[in-house]
Amino acid sequence: MPGMRSAQRGGRQVIEHWQIDVEDYVQDLAWSSDGQFVAIITVEGQVWVCHHANQIAVHIGEHKGGGASLSWRPGTTEFSTIGHDGFIRHWNAANGSLLMQLESGASWGTRVVWKSNGQRLASAAGKSLQLFTAEGKLVYESSDHASTIADIAWNPDGSAIAVAAYFGVTLHIPGKGVRHYKWKGSSLILAWSPTAKYLVTGEQDSSVHIWYVKTGKDSQMTGFATKVLELSWHRSGDYLATGGSDSIILWDCSGAGPEGREPRMLEAHATRLTQLTFQSKGDDIASADADGIVMLWTPLKSSEPYFFRGFDSMITRLAWSSDDQRLVVGERDGKVTSIGFQG
Repeated sequence: MPGMRSAQRGGRQVIEHWQIDVEDYVQDLAWSSDGQFVAIITVEGQVWVCHHANQIAVHIGEHKGGGASLSWRPGTTEFSTIGHDGFIRHWNAANGSLLMQLESGASWGTRVVWKSNGQRLASAAGKSLQLFTAEGKLVYESSDHASTIADIAWNPDGSAIAVAAYFGVTLHIPGKGVRHYKWKGSSLILAWSPTAKYLVTGEQDSSVHIWYVKTGKDSQMTGFATKVLELSWHRSGDYLATGGSDSIILWDCSGAGPEGREPRMLEAHATRLTQLTFQSKGDDIASADADGIVMLWTPLKSSEPYFFRGFDSMITRLAWSSDDQRLVVGERDGKVTSIGFQG
């Protein structure tokens, strides 16, 4: 396998745990909350589960027409998937069984996201946003969006869900109504700050849009080389990392916000970034690029990566385990690799 540079981090070495091959473009992947399983969905719609302890991957089902997204139900061994076949499927990773199948509201599914308490599942398909109970009962639905939904995300306390599409973001607050954050562009991805102070979108026109949630005040960050599909917040909510080029751009959003502040550029990748993800509890960020290079950084301490490794193809997904000790890497050619800290 292409070069892996050994790295020491606080007395811990970064090592490879396992690698599997699902033989198709990895569309989405994520760790279960207990770190026992990695769920994978491919672009062709194949659904896999990898058992971390025994390093065995099991094919458990599919979405005919293609796969889009998956999400674990917090605190359980259950996860949900959505594809381009008009269905949401709910699985048990422990035994590979299909627990439930729901209609997604349109054939072109884009996203499923569980609420942090595991009591509501949100889905996006076509222009339709749907909310289901854990038992599969539809409790909320809205198609009042200007285009096919590109992304959805619950706010940190789970009281509202944001929808990204053409002309800005729609914030749905079940039982209380809808709030619009209007913008003339086409939003592709969104991310809440951990404090819910900001709502940020990556845009088709190679910009980043940021809203102050309470006031609706907004601003725009421009000058990116490509459309922005990579956004990740530091756990403090003070720093936002963006892609859209071959550099990680780190914005200081503390205090009054990023306006008038020069961002920091973390430069080591040679080609455009494809993934960015901060740890949920720590201070490290993982980045990946189109050449298959993964780097680990501690950007609040250093502008240099402390680890890099080359993989066989473009990196399509990165995901930290909930304890921040393991990172799973998905590739265009179907390989899935777990790396992590030892010691």
